Amino acid sequence: MNQHLQDISDIRSMMERSSRFISFSGLSGVFAGSFALVGAYLAYQRILADYPSNYINLQDNTPLLKYILIDGIVVLLLSLSFASYFSLRSAKRRGLSIWTSTSKRLLSSIAVPLVSGGLFSLILLKHAPHLIDATTLIFYGLAIVNASKYTYDELRFLGYIEIVLGLLCAFLDQWKLGLLFWAIGFGALHIIYGIVMYRKYES
Repeated sequence: MNQHLQDISDIRSMMERSSRFISFSGLSGVFAGSFALVGAYLAYQRILADYPSNYINLQDNTPLLKYILIDGIVVLLLSLSFASYFSLRSAKRRGLSIWTSTSKRLLSSIAVPLVSGGLFSLILLKHAPHLIDATTLIFYGLAIVNASKYTYDELRFLGYIEIVLGLLCAFLDQWKLGLLFWAIGFGALHIIYGIVMYRKYES
């Protein structure tokens, strides 16, 4: 009887492993968060240099908009590069393939909100650049809530927090608070989440 229960447990574990992308590494979250904090700090210093007072007008400052855009793209590329590296390393250690039907479904589930949010943010560059912080947090939160169906359940709670931060950011509508919420959402929360996931699943 005990042997049958063990067999059932093993089968269930194998099915769960095959239906979830478990090669995500907590270290990628730590690095992504660190890059985001550095990017937010550089953006903050550049904004202060151009606008020492609290009033800013991003729509009339094309060089500043370009700087912030490049800053965000560099943070994104570095985060994706390290996420790919650590995920590949994690998959290799576990003897798993990183390119599976589950990982394909994972990518498709996050692509729609991320691409939509990215395109909407580009539109906001012209019409309402002060809302980009809130927009990226909200759409990113929606993306990782979708992704949680194919990876760790803890990811869902991170997504909910990102969405709430984005809504608060849009409601308060102050550039310093917006940048602070962005740093918390993409920086501090990623670092905390990455450490927790690394200790729980990888240490």
